[in-house]
Amino acid sequence: MGTQAKLWQSLPDAPGIYLMKASDGTVIYVGKALRLQQRVRSYYQRKGTSLPTTVQLMRYVTEIDCIVTETEIDALILESNLIKAHQPRYNVKLKDDKRYPYLRVTVNEPFPRIHITRNAENDGTRYFGPFVRVRSTRQTMKQLTKIFPIRTCNLPLAEIGNRYRVCLDYHIGRCPGPCADRISGQDYSEIVQKVCQFLGGKTDAVVNQLKQQMQAAAAALDFETAAKYRDTLNDVQQAITTQSLDNVSATDEDVLGIAAKNDVACVQILRVRDGKLLEREHYYLNDANPDSPAAALAAFVKQYYQNAVFVPKTIALPTPIESVELIEKWLTEKRGNRVTLHVPKAGRLRRLVAMAMKNADIIVTQHEQNVVYSSGTHPALAELQELLDLPQPLRRIEAFDISNLGDRFAVGSMVVMEDGEPASAEYRRFKIRTVKGQNDFAMLNEMLTRRLHRAVTQDEKFSKLPDLMLIDGGKGQLSAAQAAMRAYEARLPQKIPMIALAKRIEEIFVPGKPEPIVLRKDNPTLHLIQRLRDEAHRFAVTYHRKLRQKALSKSVLDEIPDIGPKRKQALLQHFGSVDAIREASLDELLSVKGIPRRVAERLRKHL
Repeated sequence: MGTQAKLWQSLPDAPGIYLMKASDGTVIYVGKALRLQQRVRSYYQRKGTSLPTTVQLMRYVTEIDCIVTETEIDALILESNLIKAHQPRYNVKLKDDKRYPYLRVTVNEPFPRIHITRNAENDGTRYFGPFVRVRSTRQTMKQLTKIFPIRTCNLPLAEIGNRYRVCLDYHIGRCPGPCADRISGQDYSEIVQKVCQFLGGKTDAVVNQLKQQMQAAAAALDFETAAKYRDTLNDVQQAITTQSLDNVSATDEDVLGIAAKNDVACVQILRVRDGKLLEREHYYLNDANPDSPAAALAAFVKQYYQNAVFVPKTIALPTPIESVELIEKWLTEKRGNRVTLHVPKAGRLRRLVAMAMKNADIIVTQHEQNVVYSSGTHPALAELQELLDLPQPLRRIEAFDISNLGDRFAVGSMVVMEDGEPASAEYRRFKIRTVKGQNDFAMLNEMLTRRLHRAVTQDEKFSKLPDLMLIDGGKGQLSAAQAAMRAYEARLPQKIPMIALAKRIEEIFVPGKPEPIVLRKDNPTLHLIQRLRDEAHRFAVTYHRKLRQKALSKSVLDEIPDIGPKRKQALLQHFGSVDAIREASLDELLSVKGIPRRVAERLRKHL
């Protein structure tokens, strides 16, 4: 496994999410795991049973990042957030885009209602959740309407004058009937307030009320009712457990964690926007004292937020820092309203700080061990090397194409790609000299012969040899190129493999293989060689057009003495064409500015 093994060996054996990245840093897959190292390791140890999409994914993974969470449930929700934020290519199989259910209270309506939704938006309403199970969400809403009769229908109610017929919920005590003006707006608002308090976690007042009702029922010897209140309270408290990573009503927050080893410190930032943990970043601080993380953290806060585009309302810290009031005042002025720096002691923010601390410690440990994550090889080139079964990496690829109109203006192009990027300084172009008629195979053979001849004769412009030659065309073009190669193969210091790419269905022809290789249309390796082939075509066509335009700009007028560019331009502008000049009389020629009689007579005689 080599370098690839290091991608999972340094991961922690803890719950969290992992982000698989391509060589350009793009996130191409996001997954969750109860044990990160064990889960990621399985990608490298089950090649024989892997799905085709997994095999293709692993060809492009050059870096794996991770975020450690407290529980697998937290990882589940964070995975959903990151998939929506990054839209990774290899997560497209999750076509249902499953979202977690919330309870929504429409507090912006005259008589708010409660219902379940999977789309949490900033629309002026209150959202509570998310809930991991839809069943528990429905049970929560059912129990809440028993305790606090809030409507669940979607009738468009006004403040007064509602004349709808009451439904069954009214008759069984789960709705006070605002649809028929059976309750005042003020009394209904008190119900809504209690619902929001209870779902928002401010349960003390609500629980006290339930306890009072339970005790009153017990005092009245109504033990059945008292048991109902007891069971209802237990069910609701269990059902509305809030997840730590998602709360749509929360403000924007930055959560900081820090870890230091030797003289290097790492600060981890977890960015919470609209209540969702969407991204993280880490920064190194040099010359940091590992025994004084507070000083390093204070230095980071001042330096980082100096140039920050956005300053959140809340910045959660793992430890107190100096000059908090001064920094808060400075950031408040920068943001335009109150900014708070504080060290949470408990609750959701404290759990997020612990997560940031744990991730910072993992990163600084990996930094200290000098873990190499990147393989340094372009993934599409690595796959092409594997497909062609070549021993050496494809550092340099040359592509060849022909452009002609019959045997007129026939040209060839050589374009170069080095390490997956165009090397325009290495591009070369050829005028076809020996081929008569339209014979693309012979023209290609001439171009390759000249290219290889200049290589073996130590021409500096052609001294670099490719690791692969790409021919635009099919079997015929590949055979013509091979014939040129055979003539020089013994004189070359290395064997140069060849392939051809046919345009019709993008087949890759390989010498010695009867059947072409056909890749999926969305395969990045195919895209890479298509871009190179198209660049060779563009370069050849551009040169062909240049020669053709230069030839067309020549005229029979250029052969006549005393007819220079200015007189030629004046004549063509006046008459429009050489044929019109030929038909013109002497007097008409003399009417053109700058044409004296001597020149006009010579012009008529010549034409």
